[in-house]
Amino acid sequence: MDDRLKINPSEPPFLSRAMAYCARAEQCEQAVRQKLAAWGAVPSEADAVVARLVDLGYLDAHRYARLFCESKLVGQRWGRRKVTAALRQKGLPPDAIEAALAAVPDSTEADALATLAAARARSLDLDRPADRARLMRFLAGRGFAPHDIAQAIASLRSHPDDDAPCDDD
Repeated sequence: MDDRLKINPSEPPFLSRAMAYCARAEQCEQAVRQKLAAWGAVPSEADAVVARLVDLGYLDAHRYARLFCESKLVGQRWGRRKVTAALRQKGLPPDAIEAALAAVPDSTEADALATLAAARARSLDLDRPADRARLMRFLAGRGFAPHDIAQAIASLRSHPDDDAPCDDD
C-alpha cells in the first residue's frame, strides 16, 4: 500500500471522513469545505484536510471541471454558458474551466441544442413570434448562445417536417 494513503494519528481530524466523502463521488473544494464546516471543522482544520486531500489526489479541480462539463453538456443538455457559470459559482479556477470546456467537442453542444430545440418546438408554432421568443428564452436559460439559438430556430423553420436531428447519415 502506498505510504501516502496511510492515515496516522497526527493527520488532521475529519480526514478519513472527508476521504470517504470524496471517494463516493467527485467533489470540488468548495463542497468539501462546506461539508467539513457542517461536521464542525474550524477553518484551520478544513485547510489542512483540503491540502491533504489534494496531495492524495482526492481533490482535483481540473478533473472535477472535466467531469462536470461532460455530465452537464451531454447528460443534462446544458449550453457552455450555463456550465461556465455553474463552475465559476463552485469556485473553480478559470484555467480548469477553460481546459474542461476545450476538451468537449463543439458538436456535443450543437447536438444538444438541436435536440432540445426540436423537442420543445413540437409544442409550439414557430410561425408565431411569441412562440419563437418562448423557445429562445427556454434555450437561453439552458445556456446556449443567442446566435446559435437563432440558427437552430431558423433551421427548424426551414425544415418544419424535420423536428428531430436525423441519424440516418
